[in-house]
Amino acid sequence: MGKKGRPRKWFKWTVEVKVHRSWVEDGFDLDNERAHHMLGGELPHAYGDEFKAKVTSRPPRTEIRKAQGYRR
Repeated sequence: MGKKGRPRKWFKWTVEVKVHRSWVEDGFDLDNERAHHMLGGELPHAYGDEFKAKVTSRPPRTEIRKAQGYRR
């Protein structure tokens, strides 16, 4: 619930994130936890239930693992 017992109303942004291959090779992989942590850095005084972050599309895990030097 929001202020004065009213249901909280949400705003939604859709964001496209592009990261250079070198960062993926060095271990970067954007998941829901990391996205939430990154957004939390911009909203340092917000409670955890006041914002949400979710990865809805990502490169195939096999491509990420291959870029990071794993065979599978």
